[in-house]
Amino acid sequence: MAILKNVELWYTKLDPKKPNASFNKEQPTWEVQIRTRAKAQMTEWKGLGLKPKMDEDQDGKTFWRVNLKKKSKKKDGEAVAPVKVVDGALEDVDPTTIGNGSIGDVRIYQYDYDVGGKKGIATMLMAIQLKKHVVYEPPAREDDFEMTETEVVRPADSFGDNDDDGDEEAPKKSTSKKGKSLAEMEDDIPF
Repeated sequence: MAILKNVELWYTKLDPKKPNASFNKEQPTWEVQIRTRAKAQMTEWKGLGLKPKMDEDQDGKTFWRVNLKKKSKKKDGEAVAPVKVVDGALEDVDPTTIGNGSIGDVRIYQYDYDVGGKKGIATMLMAIQLKKHVVYEPPAREDDFEMTETEVVRPADSFGDNDDDGDEEAPKKSTSKKGKSLAEMEDDIPF
């Protein structure tokens, strides 16, 4: 296992209960994009068999990125443990709260593969330790509800008569097309 130190975290999809199924519904994954602006760090990543891609941010500044994933199931369909996320004190952090630009150390697991004549190094995302936690807060929706008062009305008794004048009406029996009341039909249902 290796630890990638002080990387920027972007586009995290680490909800343990809801791995990303956008690309593969049968094998959803937990994902994060790691970024660096340092050439030395990018070179270190290449040395580990990662394939950093050069990109530009909104301001035209260059960075390198690598997408890391972990499958949520083994080949036999058995579930695997989700990506663990902790803070500097090794306390668990809700992974759905990680916002773009957070900084952390990322633990990866790597292994050699040889599939159909193609050889290489596979990399699996294992855990993240946050050093700078930019908390993600979902943007407010334009169509969200506003705070308002709610009126609650409760019936006074089972007959629906809310006053105390004593002129309660007996409930009417509903009948089916065959002439049985609903109560009689309920008696016929086996439980």
